[in-house]
Amino acid sequence: MEKANLRIFYLNKIKANNKIIAEYLKYILLSFIQKNKRKKTINNYRNFIKNKKFTHDFFSPNTFDWNDILYRYKDIKFNYLEIGSFEGISALYILENYPNAKLVCVDPWLQLSPNSGTSEGYEHLKMIDIENNFNTNLSLFHNRYQKYKAKSDEFFLKNKKEFDVIYVDGSHIAHDVLNDCLSSWKILKKNGVMILDDYFWQNYKEIEKNPATAINEFLDMIPGGFKIIKLTKFQLSIRKI
Repeated sequence: MEKANLRIFYLNKIKANNKIIAEYLKYILLSFIQKNKRKKTINNYRNFIKNKKFTHDFFSPNTFDWNDILYRYKDIKFNYLEIGSFEGISALYILENYPNAKLVCVDPWLQLSPNSGTSEGYEHLKMIDIENNFNTNLSLFHNRYQKYKAKSDEFFLKNKKEFDVIYVDGSHIAHDVLNDCLSSWKILKKNGVMILDDYFWQNYKEIEKNPATAINEFLDMIPGGFKIIKLTKFQLSIRKI
């Protein structure tokens, strides 16, 4: 409960609107009610990936919510784009659980260093190993996904497709997050779903540099164009209307 209170404090600090705060309060209540189901879903996915190559599992805690958010796509064909694929843990979830999905995975796998001036959280990792893990983890699904090794802005300049579901989880620097949101919104189909990661992520000391600042600005730029689906302790998901 202490962490929930800290997140509510953060929502007020970043001047999130009342709808977003209400959605988070709703999530807290439902999480308590759905505790056992949530735990079972998360553990099931962790068991599935235990023999895969991952240095970090940032994604498993989202699986229960993604089941809910993407329920309508379970048995239909759809196009899925993710900005920021890392080791492929989110892409693998889609490939395994949505057999009719076609994926596009975008990531530069760009090497950062502790002296790069960033606080993305993976400056100490060798990105060549991270990319190799991605390739290995998705190898069984080679005919269902396309890999673009490029920065997101380069991808958006060349892309001609539209998507039903877009997962934005690239750079955490606010300026980059805003650009990814705006570019993704342009190619998201009507009634499509956008999942915005790391809403509560605070690695940068200056609050205005963190993702939530950019996400709030993005939402202010599309008033009336979206409906909030869910705000969890990690992600905000919206539907284009």
